[in-house]
Amino acid sequence: MPYVLHNQSSGELHACMQVNHYDLGYYGVKAWETKEQAEAECADLLREGHLTGDWQVLQVEEQTLKLSNVKLKNNPAYVVFWSDQSLRVSRRETNEL
Repeated sequence: MPYVLHNQSSGELHACMQVNHYDLGYYGVKAWETKEQAEAECADLLREGHLTGDWQVLQVEEQTLKLSNVKLKNNPAYVVFWSDQSLRVSRRETNEL
């Protein structure tokens, strides 16, 4: 099962621009195969100021990861939240882009 970054305060799952195995760019929830990889990148993102707040590594089912990316619609204007074993999406505040 993949590992993602989860904001403990807001419930947000970390999403960013990525490149798939077809070399096509897309906006989606960033995932890692191992907890160690996720923890290392989380520390880097926090140290570099790309993330702020209380982010922790969370293991999710592959189905949850796929559904979260569908909900994001490949659009950075959306943010996806995970809480109580369910996903919720909302439009990002315009000053956050």
